[in-house]
Amino acid sequence: MQIRGRRITIAGSASTNAEAALLEYTHKIVEQLVAALFAEGALFGVGIGKEPRRMDDDSQASIIFDWTVLEVVGANLKADVSKASTPQGPIVASVTTSKTAIQVPETRKQLWADLLGSNAVLIKSVEPGWTSGAVRRQIQSELGDVLIAISGGEGVEHLAKEFALQGKPVIPLDLQLGSSSNDGVGGAGKLFDQMQSHPERFLSLSDPNLAGALIAQCDSMQGSVSATKVVDGIIRLIRALKPPKAFYVRLLNQKEPDFSDVEQYFRRIVDTVVNDFGYESVEMGKTDTTSPYMEKQIFESIHNAGVVVVDLTGVRPNCFTEMGYAFGRGRKVIVTAREGTAIPFDTSTVEANMWTMAKGVPDSISQLKQYWQRNINRPPLVIPRSIL
Repeated sequence: MQIRGRRITIAGSASTNAEAALLEYTHKIVEQLVAALFAEGALFGVGIGKEPRRMDDDSQASIIFDWTVLEVVGANLKADVSKASTPQGPIVASVTTSKTAIQVPETRKQLWADLLGSNAVLIKSVEPGWTSGAVRRQIQSELGDVLIAISGGEGVEHLAKEFALQGKPVIPLDLQLGSSSNDGVGGAGKLFDQMQSHPERFLSLSDPNLAGALIAQCDSMQGSVSATKVVDGIIRLIRALKPPKAFYVRLLNQKEPDFSDVEQYFRRIVDTVVNDFGYESVEMGKTDTTSPYMEKQIFESIHNAGVVVVDLTGVRPNCFTEMGYAFGRGRKVIVTAREGTAIPFDTSTVEANMWTMAKGVPDSISQLKQYWQRNINRPPLVIPRSIL
């Protein structure tokens, strides 16, 4: 998988009485991992809020890792501010609540202000009064591409489940530090053991035969392996992942008069942009059959897609049905149509990239990339309401 442009969510916690040396070692892994991912153009997903410390002592290490991630990102942005905003969105994505602003520690306020000021943060806010961790984690899973889980308890276990339900890779580390809430059934440490036995439940690799060796290289042996070697192993594992899928919804009937233009547009323009942004295209008729029923495979593909590219040229009913499912599932949806297409009202209010084959290939690619950047993090069509 191409690391550039992928949003890596790093989440976890430790108990307030976690072993001091092991906690420091874990922060070192996070620091080196974020620096390495930043250098390759990765984006990050983190939580924003309090920073509890070991033994409730401000001189001790933090028992969460969010601010360690942000500290490394902030330091690197000072050297290369151009990475603050990317075609896939700001480098940092976070889910906030009405309480977030007052929870930022005094020692982190300048860092947070600097990140906000450099347009480096994509903020998704939950409804006022909704402070449930489950709600925030669901949104986190929609924003991220890969989860790296560290110790923790119920929160980490739930976040891992949300990522897995969307077909996204989950990489738990073996470190056992307890959890900040002293809950759960083993957190990421237990998930690591399960991943060793059933790697296919956690990630999809370009070569599944390498799973055992790649996972073994991520094993810290509870801190006995150098942080640098563990980080190298995690990076190798991420690179070995299959890229996220870009599912195409488009006119496929070769007997239709619009087919030739649509086919040219996808082959010359859409394929190029999708590949540049690190996705693997999935198109019915050009991919392996995974179900005896085509419609089942279509909706499963949309359900697990990293992005859904919908072209409305020809105004095909099935395209609208599939687009509706993608929007309803909260997928990232890119909408295109040939100039002159009469898009029905409910859909015409959603910005679409209107294309024409009369425009040159470089200009058409540039146009689609600009549209992509404006719309890839479009908010959901419906925002749930709170009764509180």
